[in-house]
Amino acid sequence: MDYRQYKTELLEAIERRANCKAAYYQTQPVRIVEETKILWKGKVEIYKLAGHPQAQLAFGWGYQNAQKKVEYVTVIGVPPLDNPVSAVKAFLASRR
Repeated sequence: MDYRQYKTELLEAIERRANCKAAYYQTQPVRIVEETKILWKGKVEIYKLAGHPQAQLAFGWGYQNAQKKVEYVTVIGVPPLDNPVSAVKAFLASRR
């Protein structure tokens, strides 16, 4: 999958999850470290939401699962999940 297709599919996933239109805003690198172990390292795409009742931003990224397919993670930026780092931490906590 090329980067353009990745971004298109991630935007569609964000819009489905938020049930409103979204527009790409920026990409932010995120690294979550616990003691000396890197728990997560990657780029989080940030989108501006248009017309969402509780959030102005959404965060998303994709990863390759065990079956070699891309899965998308989407987080609507409702406090306290209102920044890329807290979005990734919430994702990691949900997988424990």
